[in-house]
Amino acid sequence: MKKLLLVLLLVVMASAMVLAQTQAAHPLTSGAAGAVAPTVDVLGAHQNYGRGCAGCHAPHSGAYGAGGNAASGGTVTDHYTGVNALFAQDMGPLWGQTFDFSDISNTGSANRYLFTTAANGNPTAMTSQQYSDMRGIVMCLACHDGAVAKGAMMQNWAYEEQIGALPSSYGVGKIPTLLGADGTTNLGNNSDGGNYNNDHPIGENATISAVLGTYYNNATNGLNYTISSTNAISAVTYAGQYAQFVTSYGAPALLKGAHSYGTPVNASGVPYVVCTTCHDQHSMNVYAVVGSGNPIAGNATGTYAKYFFINGPYNPNTVNVPLGYAASTTQFCRQCHFGESNEANGGTLPTTF
Repeated sequence: MKKLLLVLLLVVMASAMVLAQTQAAHPLTSGAAGAVAPTVDVLGAHQNYGRGCAGCHAPHSGAYGAGGNAASGGTVTDHYTGVNALFAQDMGPLWGQTFDFSDISNTGSANRYLFTTAANGNPTAMTSQQYSDMRGIVMCLACHDGAVAKGAMMQNWAYEEQIGALPSSYGVGKIPTLLGADGTTNLGNNSDGGNYNNDHPIGENATISAVLGTYYNNATNGLNYTISSTNAISAVTYAGQYAQFVTSYGAPALLKGAHSYGTPVNASGVPYVVCTTCHDQHSMNVYAVVGSGNPIAGNATGTYAKYFFINGPYNPNTVNVPLGYAASTTQFCRQCHFGESNEANGGTLPTTF
């Protein structure tokens, strides 16, 4: 009996040690998992080398007030410079461009993930659809595109890597932050001259229904959207297997009330992915739960560690995930790629954050 108790004690101690390793301190935050506090400013890389908020939102004069090429005499061709969210990067070169986010398995014309900004270039008026794309894609590309709108305060490698915050398992190569200029060759499918084939699809054709498949608007086991008469998301509910997943992790990128600009709806009444579906540009390292309408692991309050401005808990620093748990990095992707979740395969696992 004493031997059995000793064995059980050793098992418990070993499990505790593994869990302690898994919940190692996030180098950008302090505190226990599920209740982190920043040790690096949450704006992170978007401090814009000390220019802060005004690097993207100039309080006066749009792009001319934000510095950079415009302040030194360059021509700003963006009719919307500074007049929407005081956004102060020059979007002019991006209007009228088509970006091809298709990978090699989606090169057929029916399957191409093409995103075209407002037609005719330099719009003086936009449809509600084009406005959503401006807020969720074009503003992001004004800094993060390296094919058409080059420049804009970018060193083109991840801030977390620059400050030594990534786990050693990430390796030593620089992680690019400019799309279409990441050092890879163009596969020939882009009209804009850059390689967007290795970037995640965004735009009106990259729909939530396409990736969720049978779990989209599935009242038994899926994620269900209510679309208003103005083609906006008015409610999101979940049931069955997807509800189990929300209990384990959540659906911070997809539920109404999420951070950032969220998920817009295309002309067919179907939600689709934009840059700010997966990324919250205002917080690099901490995800704060926004309320009972968008819980994390059942919690309506709390702060969780994340990297790369991801719009939800996402912590690759939890290198050793114990048996019986799922990593937050994997769970984030399963919000859309739900067919690969534990719940869709007949089980459910808690998330280690």
